[in-house]
Amino acid sequence: MSEQARYTAGFRDRLFDKDPFPLAIWYPSHAGERPVRHMGVTSTAARDADFAGDGPYPLVMFSHGSEGHRFNQFWLAEYLARRGYIVAAPQHHGDNYLDPSDARQLTIIERRPQEMRLALDLLLGYDEIGPQIDQNKIYALGHSAGGATVLKMAGWQFDAAAWQSYCALNADQDRVICQHVPGDDMVDELHDRYGGPVVSARDDRIAGVIAVTPAFGVAATDAGFADVTVPMLFIEAETDEILPETANAAHFRNLLRGRAKFVKAKGAGHYSFLPPCTPYIAENFGYLCRDFGRERTDIHRTVEQVVLKFLGDIKSGDFQGR
Repeated sequence: MSEQARYTAGFRDRLFDKDPFPLAIWYPSHAGERPVRHMGVTSTAARDADFAGDGPYPLVMFSHGSEGHRFNQFWLAEYLARRGYIVAAPQHHGDNYLDPSDARQLTIIERRPQEMRLALDLLLGYDEIGPQIDQNKIYALGHSAGGATVLKMAGWQFDAAAWQSYCALNADQDRVICQHVPGDDMVDELHDRYGGPVVSARDDRIAGVIAVTPAFGVAATDAGFADVTVPMLFIEAETDEILPETANAAHFRNLLRGRAKFVKAKGAGHYSFLPPCTPYIAENFGYLCRDFGRERTDIHRTVEQVVLKFLGDIKSGDFQGR
């Protein structure tokens, strides 16, 4: 499905007077777009414009990657807004570019889905925006740690004991995931709160999830996905230089084959799903700019079409796993 744009992309940032966290939204509008800048990257949108007026519209909740920000996938948010979706992206406390103090730790793994739930509550309760949302068509999309976040919203029981077991054998080879592996005391606290070594965060309002190079496959088990019934799309990088294939992409694939859709983005690395790099980012954070055989904008075009088709298949009832 290659649907043409029917709207312009409305855009509002820091939506609430007293944010519990910074939150940006993109949405269908008919107002003219003008240049906007997101963390130094130039795009176009209709800032603070009116909604198009023919809603309600499906809603996609975005969860950014570890140490990222709410604009990490603005290119995809604008694309979806022009095709009739509202997109909302909160910036996670303690796991963003300004404050990474809780990044990849158990505290943020618990807190991220709670922040997504709160953001959804606030949007639905907002007088101007709530009526624009089709409450039967609410989806969640995330990249890396955000991918794990939205899978938990779908009902994945994140198994911290499995995380411990993996890191007992692989700590030297996988420092990204094992640097903050929880101790026994933290796992005991999970038993007290949830009745097991799991992080439970299911939100029954979510009708489908899209996980882009999701992290923490090491905490995924058969039992942990037993109660997940919503459609799932996994978008993998052909060369994920950050998350080991066997413990993440391949592990999710083996667990969920036949229950989820899997698409591999050719020429993509882990960070290919971030915006195009500016000279400043390239000079100071060169690792964020590495792709593996394709231009980043071409990778983005593929992802846009895959995501739009998946969401359209859910709406029409045509979704099937692979």
